[in-house]
Amino acid sequence: MSEKEKKCTCGCDEHGHEDCDCGCENDDIVELTTEDGKVLKFYFVGTIEYKGKFYSAFEPAEQMEGIEDDDLIIFELSGDDEETAELLPVEDEALLDEVFEEFCRVLEEEELADEAMELEPEDN
Repeated sequence: MSEKEKKCTCGCDEHGHEDCDCGCENDDIVELTTEDGKVLKFYFVGTIEYKGKFYSAFEPAEQMEGIEDDDLIIFELSGDDEETAELLPVEDEALLDEVFEEFCRVLEEEELADEAMELEPEDN
């Protein structure tokens, strides 16, 4: 597993995932195994489709050398099933930047949609 990371600017002060309301909260920890057999723990942020391919993003669930707590790690999904798909590193820096921006846009849209739902009056 080759790691590429970007910081998401979701506006959250702390990404402890305990009181986070930025839309990235997820109690499920995913364990990913590196090529050398090391198991790393991440929070699954989400999967998006971009230019006909699927990409999944993760945030570290524990301290990792060279990776900040709020870094967003993005992989391309290879395969038909999200559960068994292989995670491929995104080698193209320009594409990685585009996918990162799309993730941030999607997270922001989801947050705004959640806020709008809270403002809508309930029907009795």
